[in-house]
Amino acid sequence: MQLYRKEELTHNMEIKEMGGKKMKAMLVFAFCIEYIKDKVMERLSQAINGIDEEDVHWVVTVPAIWNDQARQFMIEASAKAGIGKDNLTLALEPEGAAICCKYIAMDKKKSGDATELKAFDENSRFMVVDLGGGTIDITVSEVLSTGQLREIYNATGGPWGGNYINDQIIQTLIEVVGWSVMGMLKSDDFDDYLQLMKNVEEKKRGITYDSELSLTITKDLQKKIEIPEKYKKDVRKEKKRIKISSNMMKKIFASSVDSMMKHVDRLLEKDETKLVSSILLVGGYAACDFVQRAFREKFEKRYRIIFPLGSDMIVLKGAVISGHLVEAIVGRMAKYHYGLGLSTEAVSGHILSVGESNGEKQFFSLIKKGQKINVGDVVTEYKVVLTAKTQWTNIEVYTTEEDTPKTVIDEEHFTKVGNINVRLPQFKQESTLALTISYDETEFKVVARDENTGCCFVGNCQFLEKEIKPFLASTTRI
Repeated sequence: MQLYRKEELTHNMEIKEMGGKKMKAMLVFAFCIEYIKDKVMERLSQAINGIDEEDVHWVVTVPAIWNDQARQFMIEASAKAGIGKDNLTLALEPEGAAICCKYIAMDKKKSGDATELKAFDENSRFMVVDLGGGTIDITVSEVLSTGQLREIYNATGGPWGGNYINDQIIQTLIEVVGWSVMGMLKSDDFDDYLQLMKNVEEKKRGITYDSELSLTITKDLQKKIEIPEKYKKDVRKEKKRIKISSNMMKKIFASSVDSMMKHVDRLLEKDETKLVSSILLVGGYAACDFVQRAFREKFEKRYRIIFPLGSDMIVLKGAVISGHLVEAIVGRMAKYHYGLGLSTEAVSGHILSVGESNGEKQFFSLIKKGQKINVGDVVTEYKVVLTAKTQWTNIEVYTTEEDTPKTVIDEEHFTKVGNINVRLPQFKQESTLALTISYDETEFKVVARDENTGCCFVGNCQFLEKEIKPFLASTTRI
């Protein structure tokens, strides 16, 4: 969730562990990925004699609503874990779910199963709501005649996942037992505190709309709990347990569920989503009775509501399937306006002149919000006239969520998301640099060509702030 909340991520970003100690986020992510990778290799080695890490292509899933910086963060954390970029695919989680469900539908169709998922017929449009622990991640896609999927509305969502419910339950317990009691439990009996957190997660998953929540507590905690008068109607303690009433649980779930329902309803009113016929709910939180009831009551009369069996594994299975497919997703929609930030004035068309800074940076649009982006295709082309005699040019990349972007960049409306750092020979005269920008799965690829010398540079836009290094992977004279 820190990667979702942070507008400007850096390599040195710190996060706090539960005890309050600060740690480098990059190292924490890398160690987690490395641990899983090593466990996978251990099992594979038992099954396949002589297998090597280079024989495995790795797929790491990320929320679709994460920005470009967060995605690059995961790529670099994976690299630190020993997974090279050439051997890695990032899969967007709701797309992984859609691919898995489509695969199941095709399999059922071949076998003549009457329960075929109609959501994946040719030209059908469907919404995937991936309900995870942190975020609710939503994509809207259509099925092409080739069987591939194309996004028809940009990925959206919010921080209304299952962990939000955990936080609300803990907050309720704190209000009931007091800050001092919970603080002492956390500082003096940290293992018991972690066990309580685990108990909250497990019990929350199985709770139904009309049932109360029963949590196991230690004898010491039970002795210290004195339930205030205003909570006695909804909270009571029994031997080794504390119970929260169904009415209070409905209030706890209401904020998360109401927020996602309003968001989905707004999305389904968009012109681009008018032909959506099915809504698929996947992820661990999709099994929640409160969520399922809300979607059925709100949308079942207008849409086919699908809760695939094993919804908590759908994303994982879809990610594996996508790793075996070539371009399972052929097109996406831009979530923001992307553009260059240059201290410059437009000369004509897509020709820009980089000169002395006058203190203002103008925004030159690369990609428009809502623009259809086909994977592998050239998104846009620009020519930059370099007037300074330098071996470096640093072209900044900005985003804005404004429907109509302003021409001058300011902190309120724009976010700097990356740099295109180009190393060039020392110029003795004015030179023109042709930039070609294409979209490759989850990243932008930049080709910079010096029209005077014929040198061509290829690389990816750097979306994480760090020490400036040549971003270019290769240099070829053509």
